[in-house]
Amino acid sequence: MQPHRRAAASRERFQTLSGTEALIVSALRLWVEPLREPERRHPHWQDGLVEAGLSNDAAVAFDTLLRITLAAANRPLDLHRPPCPALGIDEVLLLDMLRLAQQGAHGEAGILMSDWLPLPGVRMAMAPLCILASALARAGLVLPDPAVDTVPESNREAGRPGQGRQVRTMRHAATPTPMVDPGGTLVH
Repeated sequence: MQPHRRAAASRERFQTLSGTEALIVSALRLWVEPLREPERRHPHWQDGLVEAGLSNDAAVAFDTLLRITLAAANRPLDLHRPPCPALGIDEVLLLDMLRLAQQGAHGEAGILMSDWLPLPGVRMAMAPLCILASALARAGLVLPDPAVDTVPESNREAGRPGQGRQVRTMRHAATPTPMVDPGGTLVH
């Protein structure tokens, strides 16, 4: 049986992500930046999704998922700035939710999402999560299994899935213990 979560995010580095995973984490970080510094100009988070061949529906689903999370989060999310080489716990959690949704394990994805949102929020956010996961899969952007997976080497380097020499990667299956701040809103 596949683990629902991967190793603690502090052990993972952005550079070890597959191209699909890096795309999602980059878009997430860029989406959050205007909330952190609204007075500054920021790159458009949608650009990477468009370049990867994703439809407008995928961008709308991504935005909707994050807006629901922003409005109803149980706690501040651990999301890092774009240049950070480490991964936040919630960046990894989003990757795991999308992977599970791509595999048809919607219930398990919802269980992971309940770490972010109360049940009514999970119900609202599952549709955009599944739309995004399906759009990624249709574009050939499949999220790898966190325990054991074969990820193309160029998928990490060039962001192009399915090309290059195959490299076997191992990831730990330990579950991180989330710290919950019931009074928190979203980004720290």
